[in-house]
Amino acid sequence: MSIKKFVFCVGCAIAWFILLPLFIVSGGLSLLAYALFGEISEVLIGRRKSAMDVNAAREIARRLCLSPR
Repeated sequence: MSIKKFVFCVGCAIAWFILLPLFIVSGGLSLLAYALFGEISEVLIGRRKSAMDVNAAREIARRLCLSPR
């Protein structure tokens, strides 16, 4: 086996077994931090995000589904 192939195999092993799990864990932690800071800011500011009215959503869906094409 040439040194080029050996270095390539070692690089692939590092990518699969070290970098890929590291990226997955760091991505999950960043999403968790984003959600936590969003909740904390809502508690501190005191405003809640307004949700869409269920009846309005139902009426919009009814119009879209029953409209003639």
